Amino acid sequence: MKKTTKQFFLYRHRLVIGYIILAAVFFGLLSFLPTIAPNGVSQDEMNSVVTANGLGRNFIQEGNIIDLPYRFLQKSCLHFFGMSLYSIKLPSIIIAVITGFFIILLLNRWFKNDVAIVGSILTTLSTAFLFLAGNGTPLIMYILWLAVILWLGSKIVGNEHTSPLLVIAFFICIALSAYTPHLVYVSIAIAIAGILHPHLRFALKQLSFWQLAICFASFALAISPLVIGCVINHQNIQTLLFTSDFSVANYASNIANAFIPFFSFSLAYDSVFLAPLFGLATVALLAIGILASIGKMFTSRNTVVSLLVIYAILISGLNRDVAIVIIIPITILCAAGIESIIEKWYSLFPENPYAHLLGMVPVVAVITMIIGSGLSHHTFGYHYISIIADNFSDDIALIDQKIDKDIPLLITDETSNADFYRLLNYYNKRSIISSVDSVEKYAAMSSTPAENYRIDRIITSPKSRNSDRLYIYSKITDNKGE
Repeated sequence: MKKTTKQFFLYRHRLVIGYIILAAVFFGLLSFLPTIAPNGVSQDEMNSVVTANGLGRNFIQEGNIIDLPYRFLQKSCLHFFGMSLYSIKLPSIIIAVITGFFIILLLNRWFKNDVAIVGSILTTLSTAFLFLAGNGTPLIMYILWLAVILWLGSKIVGNEHTSPLLVIAFFICIALSAYTPHLVYVSIAIAIAGILHPHLRFALKQLSFWQLAICFASFALAISPLVIGCVINHQNIQTLLFTSDFSVANYASNIANAFIPFFSFSLAYDSVFLAPLFGLATVALLAIGILASIGKMFTSRNTVVSLLVIYAILISGLNRDVAIVIIIPITILCAAGIESIIEKWYSLFPENPYAHLLGMVPVVAVITMIIGSGLSHHTFGYHYISIIADNFSDDIALIDQKIDKDIPLLITDETSNADFYRLLNYYNKRSIISSVDSVEKYAAMSSTPAENYRIDRIITSPKSRNSDRLYIYSKITDNKGE
C-alpha cells in the first residue's frame, strides 16, 4: 500500500524540524550579525550605555528607574564582558531570543501550527526584528512586553482552569512593562478591560482570596521602585507618560516621520532604520491578511490588532520610537494572510493530500524570497546607504583592535561622546588621559596635535565618510634635532 503524505517522516515531524532549523538560523544570525550590520553603535546606544553605567546602589533614591530592567541587564553585560561592540548589544540579543520564543507561543495560540511556524520565521528573521536584536537600546522592550502580555492574556482569558502562576506572571509583567515609557497606557487599558470584560472578571474570580492577594502583592513589589522613583524625581512621570519636548504643532509630523522609514520604497531617510523595514512581499501578505480579517473584526485576535495599531499611531506622536510596536500587528496580519492563502488552496482540493503538499511549494518559495531579500537588505544596507551608515560609529571597535592597551587614549571634554569613551577605563582597564603633559605616546580622536608631538599613524574606518578616525601621536625628542 502506498504511503500518504501524512505517513512520511519529514511530514509528520515537519513542525519540530522547522522550529529546530529556525532556532539554529536565528541563533547563528544573532551570533555574528550585530557586529556586521550595522557594524557600529549609534548615538542612542552610546547614551544607553552611559545611562546604564549610572545605575548605582541607590538608583531608586536617585530616580534612575526609566527602562530599569533593560539598563540593569546592560550594565551586567558590561560588567562581565567589558565594553565592546558586541557586549553593548548583548542585552538586546538576549531579550530578542526571549521575545522570539513568546512570539512563537503567541502565534500558536491564534493560528494552526503550520501557519504559526511560517509566521514565526517571517517575524524573527525580518529586517525589523534583526535590527532590534542588534540595537543596544531598550527599544526591543516594547515588543517583548507586548508579546509576553498578549500570550499570558490569551492563556488566561476563556480558560476554565486558569493557572494561578500564569495570573501572577501576568501581574508582574504588567508592572515591569510600566518601566518602559508609554507602555503604562497599555497597563491602564488592561486594568479597565479587567473591570469591564466579563471573561477577565471570570478568570480572576477563579482565584482564591490568598492567590489574588499574592497577585496584587507581586504587582506592588514589582512596581514599587517605579512609584518611589517618580515621587523622588517628578521628571520621570513626564517621561513615562508624555515626552520632555512635546509640542502639539509637531504631533502630526511626528506620526508621519515615525512610520515613513517602515514603508518607504524609494527614499532613504536620516535614521537608524533601514527603509523600508518591510518589503513589498511582506506588504502584499499584510494586505491579504487585512482582507481576510475584515469579516472577523470582532474576534479577540483582530480586536488586539486594531487596538495596537491605534496605540502605535497615537503614541508615536509623543515618541517616534513607539512606532516599532507596529511589528506585533504586522506579524499577526501576515500570519492571517498566510492562513488565508493555505485555506483557499486546501479548499480547492479538500481530499487530496498530495495537492496539499504541492500547494506548500509556492508558499515556501515566497517565504524564502522574503527572508533572503530581507537578510540581504539588512546585511548590506547599513554599508552602502551612506545617510544610514553615518549614524553608526565603529570607533570603539577600532580602539580595541588597532590601539595597544599601553597607549593612553586622550579624551577631553571637547571630545564627542566623551562620557561614553571614558567608560573604557572602567570596563576595559584602558588608560584614559585628559591632557598630554609628560606622555610619550598617545592616541586621540583629533588631528590637531599638541605642541611637541607629531602624528605617527592614522587609523581609518572603511565605513565612515571621514575615514580618518584615530591618530597616534608621539613626543618629539631633542636628540632627533626637531
